[in-house]
Amino acid sequence: MSDEFATEGLRAFFGAFERENAAADIERLARLYAPAILVAGPNGSQIVSRDDLLRAIPKRKQMFEAAGHRSTKLAGLQETKLDDRYTLARTEWQWQFAPNGDAPTELTLPSTFIVERLDGELRIVVYMMHHDIGRVLAQSRP
Repeated sequence: MSDEFATEGLRAFFGAFERENAAADIERLARLYAPAILVAGPNGSQIVSRDDLLRAIPKRKQMFEAAGHRSTKLAGLQETKLDDRYTLARTEWQWQFAPNGDAPTELTLPSTFIVERLDGELRIVVYMMHHDIGRVLAQSRP
């Protein structure tokens, strides 16, 4: 996926998103989201409040650590401006897992976001996972 269409502001935003995820800085990560967001994926959709997100992030991190998560990096970004306020961001993320000292497994998976520009700030209002990472990881192992 090419990033030739992504603006510098959106690239910087997802760079911060990547860093805050890696650092597990829950407060700073939560500021990148609107007060309530739509989260959608293979198992359905739901509205998630920022408070619920703050509680879910550490649990998600523990689940990934138990699976041997080593890193997640932005591998691709494509922007489609929807209007002056909203942008559709198609992303690809490269995940690396190495449980129990095994050889690393790398997965590249897409996610789609709708990012809102409001008062000069960017924030996520929709997060769509195209795959269940746990299921994909289980299927990638012998």
